[in-house]
Amino acid sequence: MTETKPKRLGLPRVFALSTLAFPLAGIGLPVGVYLSPFYADELGLGVALTGLLFMLMRIWDLAVDPIIGSLVDRFNSRYGRARPWIVASVPMLMVSAYFVYLPPREGVTALYFVFWMVIFYLGATFLQISRNAWVSDVAVDYDDRSRHFVVIEVASILSALFLLLLPVFIAANGGENGDRFAQVGAMGWALIIALPVTAFLACAFVPDPPRISTGSDDHKLSFSMLRKALENPLLRAVLLLEVMVGISISVTSSLYLFVAESVFGLSDLQASLLLVVFFLSSVVGLPFWMAIAQRTEKHKAICAAVLMSAGSFAFYFLVAQFPSFWSFAAAAVLNGFAFTAPLVIGRSMTADIAEEEVSRTGVNRAGLYFGLNASAYKVGASVAIGVGYLLVGLVAGYEAGAENTPQAVQGLLIIFCVLPTLFYIATYFIIRNYPLDRKMQAEIAAKLEARNANMKADDPLDLMPG
Repeated sequence: MTETKPKRLGLPRVFALSTLAFPLAGIGLPVGVYLSPFYADELGLGVALTGLLFMLMRIWDLAVDPIIGSLVDRFNSRYGRARPWIVASVPMLMVSAYFVYLPPREGVTALYFVFWMVIFYLGATFLQISRNAWVSDVAVDYDDRSRHFVVIEVASILSALFLLLLPVFIAANGGENGDRFAQVGAMGWALIIALPVTAFLACAFVPDPPRISTGSDDHKLSFSMLRKALENPLLRAVLLLEVMVGISISVTSSLYLFVAESVFGLSDLQASLLLVVFFLSSVVGLPFWMAIAQRTEKHKAICAAVLMSAGSFAFYFLVAQFPSFWSFAAAAVLNGFAFTAPLVIGRSMTADIAEEEVSRTGVNRAGLYFGLNASAYKVGASVAIGVGYLLVGLVAGYEAGAENTPQAVQGLLIIFCVLPTLFYIATYFIIRNYPLDRKMQAEIAAKLEARNANMKADDPLDLMPG
């Protein structure tokens, strides 16, 4: 959404931009599924302390996201608006990823963990917010935004599957007790190698024209701007969606290995294989949910997806009464089918809201909106890992890597099933009456086209011959 509306990008350029999903998948998946139990168990920080540290770091991260988003909106260079942020994120993430994913086997303290994770999260914020704002700039309409975010999500899921196959390969080839150090380390090296490659592909092949400066202070971050943004009912609904779904997803990912091993009796290899099955189910399901969004409305597709997700946790609880590899696999397939749809569609809706803002004010705040979007998700993620781990450790009495009583294991299962269910149901009630539909977006697009046509007609250069 630059001053001159871009043409619809061809698939090769869309794919080039989507390659940034690989390092972002490396940031998201291992943190939730492998890093949190890795630091809690193998590195000895404990479930409760690890959950508390994750929660405190993500809360700090909340303040950073809107600031970075506002800076992305204000930033201009002859190299574009997003490219410099992408390039800046690469060395930060490469260095911090080395220390986060390949820590020493002994002597890791809470301070070590917090220091490197803060740098890691800051680099991830640079990369994610600038990437999402870049999508908002190059996508041209309601359905094109969905196209971009679907391609990105498919790339993200395929990247996640590749990363999930690394621990499967390691466990299948003689890694002692799954060798979590080798599993997490392999993911770290994949991230380190992918970062410069994917950044080059996106920056070299995707247009990122500098925005024409208006000399306005409209992009300067202030409390009044944040208040005004949060008073927007459209944005507020999508931010609440991010919080609720963020809690649900993070509870699922952070407790997954504990449930697989302690409730269903799976080995590391079996648990890793079923993660692959889970994400394959997500790949299969995503086109289904996008078809619903295209034939109806985006928010209706989200409503259907979150209700299915809520039902899948009831199924988890049911099949846990007959624990086996196959019963867990059936629940994982059902849960995975709707897993990514709410966030993918919700981020497309954020780009719609940014366009609606342009139509009313003439100011593009996509960076700020995606910064708030990221903050909202992190609120959910921090609450989920922090509160989830605290409940599991302090209320259920479950201890990672120890012999647990049947009561502790049952408490783990109940927390794993009940927390996501409650928040998915809350998401349904938040988003069911969302008003920015296809008809409203078409009116916004027509308004922007008329305004751009008037601006062009008023340009004296258009009156010059030749």
